[in-house]
Amino acid sequence: EEIKAELMVRELYGYYIVSPDKMPEDYYRMIEEKGEAPERVVCDYISGMTDQYSMMKFREIFIPQSWSKL
Repeated sequence: EEIKAELMVRELYGYYIVSPDKMPEDYYRMIEEKGEAPERVVCDYISGMTDQYSMMKFREIFIPQSWSKL
């Protein structure tokens, strides 16, 4: 399970580094308005996620909606 969790976190990190505007507005503003390093902000966002929330976000981003109906 550790390998799966690590992969999930890596994928979320890669997604938010490329698309920081998909994070909550407060985090996005830290990058755009305050000049914080995107790497730090993305790490802070992901590290604050609960296990359930991170799994939900992973499904929402990477799993096609049609697959959830199977």
